[in-house]
Amino acid sequence: MIRVLFLQRTAEEWLGPMYISAMLKSRGHSCDILIEPMEGGDFAGKALEASPDLIAFSCLACDFPWAVRLAREIKKRRNIPVIVGGTHATLEPEDVLSRDAIDMVCVGEGEYPMAELADALERGGDYSGIPNLWIKKDGRRIRNGIRDLIADLDALPFPDRALYMKYPFFKDRGKRPIHLGRGCPYECSYCHNAGKKRLFEGKGAYVRWRSRENILAEIREIESRSFVKILHFIDDSFGINERWLIEFIEKLATTTRTRLAIQANMRADMVTENLCRALERYGAGQLRLRIAVETGDPEFRKTVLRKSLANEALFRAAGLFRKHRIRFITYNMVGLPGETLEQAFETLRLNMALKPDLAICFIFQPYPGTELSDYAIERGYLAPDDLQKLGSEEYAGFYHSHSPLKQDDIGPIENLQKIFSLTARHPSLYPLFKKMVRRRKFAPVLSLTYKFYLKILLQRRFRKDRY
Repeated sequence: MIRVLFLQRTAEEWLGPMYISAMLKSRGHSCDILIEPMEGGDFAGKALEASPDLIAFSCLACDFPWAVRLAREIKKRRNIPVIVGGTHATLEPEDVLSRDAIDMVCVGEGEYPMAELADALERGGDYSGIPNLWIKKDGRRIRNGIRDLIADLDALPFPDRALYMKYPFFKDRGKRPIHLGRGCPYECSYCHNAGKKRLFEGKGAYVRWRSRENILAEIREIESRSFVKILHFIDDSFGINERWLIEFIEKLATTTRTRLAIQANMRADMVTENLCRALERYGAGQLRLRIAVETGDPEFRKTVLRKSLANEALFRAAGLFRKHRIRFITYNMVGLPGETLEQAFETLRLNMALKPDLAICFIFQPYPGTELSDYAIERGYLAPDDLQKLGSEEYAGFYHSHSPLKQDDIGPIENLQKIFSLTARHPSLYPLFKKMVRRRKFAPVLSLTYKFYLKILLQRRFRKDRY
């Protein structure tokens, strides 16, 4: 038996480690996870106390510098092999494998590569030829090819949700992530999917769906083994198949002991009258739906973000949601490469007109391997070296703080992000805040306003998740 230990910084239940853990355990291996903010103290020491045979990280680009620092600290004390997977490792494997504390990289789906690696480690065999794994061996870097994508998602064991349940935070929290399938048919420039599509070209269908029966069986298992109040569907394109989804919602209503809330992301042009009727019958008060606006400028959305979505589709979706008493949230970004302050204000005004229950706004952050990051570099808004600083101690920028881009109006745009949600909710504040965001001296006040408002929103969300 091989003991695999995942190390994580973010206090979230991630499906990737849960799926890999389930696969490993089905092969007779052991898998556990430690989450830094829930452990405290000497985190590297606690990882070593678990006596792992393999340390694993599944992380985004913003967590990667943390993973490297932690891996180095562990290596100083004991030479345990370290593997990194996830979106950043998939899109930037050369960068990941170049770090001295990283021994292996998993490119793409990790269930079968990790199981084969554990099997090889258990028998003391050679693992240098496992597809999807890039490995350092005898001073060389071995870059194995990509295996076909998993065509039959129903063949995978259900995610090992017990992995996170040792922590009271997750045990008491009623929101459980789940997915209908994998992949997205769209290629927005700010998203990882476009890069992954190119990587997996010729390796099978990128967009794949689980069967309705398999998903419902997993939901029944979740309900029988843990406290659950909300099903968080993490799919990028919830609702892309209207008829399938309507039938699924109807069956879900008769499957669970209680009517579980549904949280999901939808494209506005996927919102239809028939689908909204089905959702309303399921229970309008049990829905937490999100639609991505991103920017209020439709031409900028189409040409720069590569998202062909008209404002008319957004207004139609908002109207249907209100007609059927469905609460909805919008996702937005400001500080986009080349965006002007007036365009950012246009995004705010569009949200004021859409009247969502909550308008969430982030400051754009460039991720390695995405087309929009390349766009920002090519046009001089971002230095190539700065892209590699994402998540490092010297780079403090993140969704809620400030932008790494160098362009006109970025300071006022950062200010605008701080009052975006509050103003969209209370449009009468718009004239006042419109003047304040242009003045640097008001930045501290706006930042404090945002922190206070965000704290209230997070407290409300946690209460809804738990009770």
